[in-house]
Amino acid sequence: MCSTQANGTGLAQTTGDRMNPAAEAPEEHRVLIVGGGSGGHISPGLAVAEALASLGSQCHVICSERAIDSSMLSQEAVSFETVPARPFSTRPSGLLRCLRGMQRSSRHVRQLLEGTKFDCVLALGGFVAAAVMPGISKARSQNTNMFNGPVVLLNLDSVPGKANRHIARQADLILSTVDTVQPRFASSITGLPIRSAALAPGDPEHCRKELGLEPERPVLLVTGASQGAGSVNRLMQRLLDVSHAGLADCQVIHLIGDGGDHAIASTYAQAGIRAIVLPFLDQMGLAWGAASITISRAGANSVGEIQANSVPAIFLPYPHHRDQHQVYNARPLVDAGGAHIVEDQDDQATADTVGRLLADLFNNPLKRRSMSDALAAQARPEAAEAIASVLLAASNITRSK
Repeated sequence: MCSTQANGTGLAQTTGDRMNPAAEAPEEHRVLIVGGGSGGHISPGLAVAEALASLGSQCHVICSERAIDSSMLSQEAVSFETVPARPFSTRPSGLLRCLRGMQRSSRHVRQLLEGTKFDCVLALGGFVAAAVMPGISKARSQNTNMFNGPVVLLNLDSVPGKANRHIARQADLILSTVDTVQPRFASSITGLPIRSAALAPGDPEHCRKELGLEPERPVLLVTGASQGAGSVNRLMQRLLDVSHAGLADCQVIHLIGDGGDHAIASTYAQAGIRAIVLPFLDQMGLAWGAASITISRAGANSVGEIQANSVPAIFLPYPHHRDQHQVYNARPLVDAGGAHIVEDQDDQATADTVGRLLADLFNNPLKRRSMSDALAAQARPEAAEAIASVLLAASNITRSK
């Protein structure tokens, strides 16, 4: 964790693994964004930060110590710092790390608020936001000169998690990117904010050329999101081992995650399939723009980016969440006619089902077009700007009091 020092402008100067929030005119809005631990939490925060910057406001992000957070924020040149937050665990050792992380993270954010004036806090949910919220609440209750602005929760999933339900009790305003299974959980539905790097920068031919692929051949994008998905990687291995006839005429972009087995690249090569195999791709817009079809997990951010880029999808929701929130995330796209859901049993039967769907879609361009049009009709391209406007409006109400 890093130290914080206040400079003469009242804005914290930071050292270590974070960037310095710039000191600007006092009338400028400053928004503190809290959340992280995965690309699915960082990406919406980046999208809102881009929208706020376009409106002349500053952002500073508090994120986890996981490498994905720092990598994504550094590439976008966003001001940030890390805290030692840890996910909740029922195991004694994991629970102790969680509680210690919460205590240290809470103290850290209070120190930040002592030296930096923020007009508003945007909580992106998850374990990072949950860890720092006690410090923010304490700062508001004990010293309004430290921070007296609104706290806005942005819920990302159709099923609000435990952390979000807890944060909701402390938030002044609750927004949700999607309809939730919990009635009246949020005051408004915004759509998922999409960062510019996750939007296709051109037509499929352009994106494929940029990635070094053949511009006219269809592309299958396989992704387990920022952390990868072992069962999705094994699914592709099964498809390649049994029969690759459905993939013979396409190209593949396969994002395997940091722990993924790079040996699958040689399996693609042996099958005569042109493939790009990477742990992670920050410029996801190129991948979405190049893709004809995607096989994907159904985290909120993946679902939002698929919808925003109108990519026909075969979703394999993570099967081990007790609340099955990824199934709920994907369902609206399926109901609209833009996606399929396959239960991920991590076996050959799953691979056979996916293989049949792939063959049908690759052989039916009109069906792919229909699915893409269905997704485009649901897109909410104004989401980031709408959320930014809400944050500024809420800040202005507090300033006027």
